[in-house]
Amino acid sequence: MTHLETRMSARTQAHYERFPFVQGGERRVRHWVRRLRPFLPDAVLHGSTVLDAGCGSGEVSRGLFDRGAQVVAFDLTSTATGRTCLLNPGALVCQADVLHLPLPDGAVDHSVSVGVLHHTPDCLAGLRELARVTRPGGSIVVMLYARWTPYHAVYAATGPLRRRVEVTVLDRVPRWCWHVVRFIVAAQVGQRLGDEQLKGLVADQVWTPRATFCSARTIALWAAALGLVVHRRKPLFLHANLVELRHAGATG
Repeated sequence: MTHLETRMSARTQAHYERFPFVQGGERRVRHWVRRLRPFLPDAVLHGSTVLDAGCGSGEVSRGLFDRGAQVVAFDLTSTATGRTCLLNPGALVCQADVLHLPLPDGAVDHSVSVGVLHHTPDCLAGLRELARVTRPGGSIVVMLYARWTPYHAVYAATGPLRRRVEVTVLDRVPRWCWHVVRFIVAAQVGQRLGDEQLKGLVADQVWTPRATFCSARTIALWAAALGLVVHRRKPLFLHANLVELRHAGATG
């Protein structure tokens, strides 16, 4: 990586060590089981070795593990790997950068990366690594922020705030403010989050050091450049694209 990319990765690591992504518990485990099942059906997943690149809170990994996969999980932060180990005692969990995975070529049957690559300095490099470690015939399932969505507008509009105000300001927000935010978030996700969880959510949505927004066409161009094809795509309403990529010409 270039010096700038190294600095960006270090900033991202420090950010998510201090403000880890929220934990949704069994609700989020079930949510991602439902979303990933059309891409990785139970019959395909059972007995397969599956990489969770950027495991975060460990709930995506847990859903894969519960459906019979042998899970290999990586994350940039020790906070995330620690949480994933607690939730998935049967998984192999390591701390590593998704742009430089410590795995040989074709090491896993399938790979999953939910909400991670758009936080790296180079989405294309991240896809290249996933393609490298996934065997021909396997699925590469990624969730990436979509362009021209409300969140895209919010992130662009809050750029001046990020440049002038450090994320640690969240530690000084009065508790009554978190009660208001909790009410709004609960109405959207159907779950009441504690103050620290809410801080993590706001830190992720507003202060994350890097957020790349890409169109379906951009993803298709990236795939073609890497010798991949878009096998399936599901737009997530006003938010992101969930995409399954495969090696061009591969079967299985």
